[in-house]
Amino acid sequence: MKSYSVYNGLGFDISLEVENNEANMVSKGIFSPIIDYITEGFNQHASLDKVAKSDPERVYITSMVPAVPSKPFDRLVKNQLKRKFLKRRPLESLMLLTTNRCQCDCNHCIVHGMEGENELTTAEMKEIIDEAIDLGAYHISFEGGEPTLRDDIFELIDYVDKDKASTHLISNGYKLDRDFIDRLNEKNLNCLHVSLDSPYKKDHNEFRGLEVFEKASNAVKYAKESDMLTVVEYTANPSNSSIDHLRDIYKHCNEINVDELLIDEVVPGGKWEYKEENLLSKEDYQRISKFKEKMNSKDTGPKVSTSYSYRKPEIMGCYGGRRWMWVSPNGELLPCFHTPLSFGNYRENSLSEVWKKMGSHHLFKRKKCTWKDSEYRENYYPCIQKAVKEDSQPCSISEAEKLE
Repeated sequence: MKSYSVYNGLGFDISLEVENNEANMVSKGIFSPIIDYITEGFNQHASLDKVAKSDPERVYITSMVPAVPSKPFDRLVKNQLKRKFLKRRPLESLMLLTTNRCQCDCNHCIVHGMEGENELTTAEMKEIIDEAIDLGAYHISFEGGEPTLRDDIFELIDYVDKDKASTHLISNGYKLDRDFIDRLNEKNLNCLHVSLDSPYKKDHNEFRGLEVFEKASNAVKYAKESDMLTVVEYTANPSNSSIDHLRDIYKHCNEINVDELLIDEVVPGGKWEYKEENLLSKEDYQRISKFKEKMNSKDTGPKVSTSYSYRKPEIMGCYGGRRWMWVSPNGELLPCFHTPLSFGNYRENSLSEVWKKMGSHHLFKRKKCTWKDSEYRENYYPCIQKAVKEDSQPCSISEAEKLE
């Protein structure tokens, strides 16, 4: 058994014990009963029956939290203590929609119709990163569109203080040849996420409108030669969630030696219309849950995680406007890209101002994911649909409330 130090506090210590790729978080010390909720939460909900990656110096429980031990993980623990005992509301994750440009034309594109002119400059991006870290962020994600289309993407990744936050790049994989991966590694990117929507080359390429399956798969292979964590992002929808699809995407992930298969739920917005037939059914969710449990019981193969399960009200609740903030290509500040409502633009408002504004809004005080909230669907989503049609996403919160 290998023991990793997670956090050392006054009167308590937290450690992670790993044996045969299975982990258990434990706390010791006179004050350990006070913080047992942290260890119990990880043990119950973080699928510790299999970790994503480990070596003698550190372990990745999942791509959704920083490596253990690490200074970003220390910040994660401190944030939970602030929430529990000081009733504070630190920002935990910053998601940068760096551009709306993309080589693909995906059926479920969430940034479809989003304003892309006048993109944030390199200097503005750096200011946002600095302010987010000051607000508590330990996770910085570069997304899009396709973030590799920004000429300054290497500079931005390199700029993030790796003692403060872990860095993530979410890509379609089209530009990720060996040289590009080597440059990402030189900038100490922590985690590479590559999107796949089907285990079948033809279906994936048709869904994306681009011949990209092989390039995305090869990107994982190249990244495995580096020190970064590798993740396949799989957005589950009614047409790719059969047991055959799940088994085959897992088989493919195993063949390319990915560390984690991260499954998320498709959410209406952008090109994906709000129709019952477009959403996962109760049976779909149950099938995915059983599949995850079964695959994680295996000694080998990638870890399977479902990002949406952490957002359940009984676990951590919705992250949007509560734990994370999203920034559009031109600086609009959103609670989540699943609820593209702008609370202000960075060029006019600071992150801290907008973060407080989000926290005071009644929609973002509830534990339930906002996009599933009936009030959001009835009173706010029509404004978003209108903005998509007019290529003016996101909709401002003030404009949405005028349409109520």
